Amino acid sequence: MIYKIFLIDADNGISLIESTFKELKKVQDEIITGFFNAINITIDVIQEAMAKGRRVNEMDRVLQSEDSTIFIYYHPLSRILFCSISDADDNSDKIEEVVHKIANRFWKKHQSDLKNFRATTDKSRFQTLIADIENLTIGGRIAEVFPKLLVVKGVLEKVLTMGIINEFDLNVALECTGKHSPLKISRILNKKQSEIITILKKLEQLEIINF
Repeated sequence: MIYKIFLIDADNGISLIESTFKELKKVQDEIITGFFNAINITIDVIQEAMAKGRRVNEMDRVLQSEDSTIFIYYHPLSRILFCSISDADDNSDKIEEVVHKIANRFWKKHQSDLKNFRATTDKSRFQTLIADIENLTIGGRIAEVFPKLLVVKGVLEKVLTMGIINEFDLNVALECTGKHSPLKISRILNKKQSEIITILKKLEQLEIINF
């Protein structure tokens, strides 16, 4: 699940919007610390490039840890950083997609408000975007992936004997309870997440599981 979405002005580091879907626990304070360190580094890179007269194009940064994924997108037209903090289990491609949609929505709705903010520091007009963020992210759950088994174990075993799947495919399928993410399955079975995702796609094509 996405914990938070931030919009941060890359010109000065001021937060325009903070949308929270799930509070981070106190033990996860290091995630917030890492997030703002990454923001500061990104702003420094942008400011340095602009100071040297170089054009700064759109930029994506993904920082993954055992417990979380931080995604940072720089939107050059607005000069705003669109950022998210989510569970490590979430699908990073879907997070990237939705953050880009939020950026485009913001630019269409608030281009003139952004000029006003940079002249007056008034952020109140941006609050209307929070409802859009909630809708676009489906309340922070858009990137959750919990594959679920569609057939009973007996059918799986028959498919195994037919040679359509192998023993490891079977083990992966049995972990598709609707409560385990691909990352969690990879940790349970001690395999790389990329390997698990490849098998899950195969199982989905065979209509053995769905996402």
